[in-house]
Amino acid sequence: MPLCGFNENMLNGLEGFHKGLVEHGIIDRSKLKDKTANEIIENEIRDMDRFLKEAKNIKDPEIREIIENLTKYARSFYSLISKIGLDKYQEIISSLNKIYFDMDRKYYKELEGKNNDMKKLVEHLNKVKIGG
Repeated sequence: MPLCGFNENMLNGLEGFHKGLVEHGIIDRSKLKDKTANEIIENEIRDMDRFLKEAKNIKDPEIREIIENLTKYARSFYSLISKIGLDKYQEIISSLNKIYFDMDRKYYKELEGKNNDMKKLVEHLNKVKIGG
């Protein structure tokens, strides 16, 4: 991928982050608050939306960008869980890791340095589907 490549440590870190979002952020919170998983997801997404409106006021631009992007990533992951189903979260995590690994392979093995490499990478990603 035109970031720096994905290795096993990075994929393992993302897998842990995803599992934490589901197991702690949804499952544990739904039990603690006696709410459904869908209610928790909806609440988390609303909270993230509210936070993103305020995050623009973080003064350090690098910290602001990191926090905003991490929040957007978590929000997108929750939206994906909501769309496909909490019961499929392991499959979603595996699919995401496969996409990241494949994106990396596609770029560095086939596209890097070629004309329209980023356009071709996006075209490749537009063919990707997450099971559900």
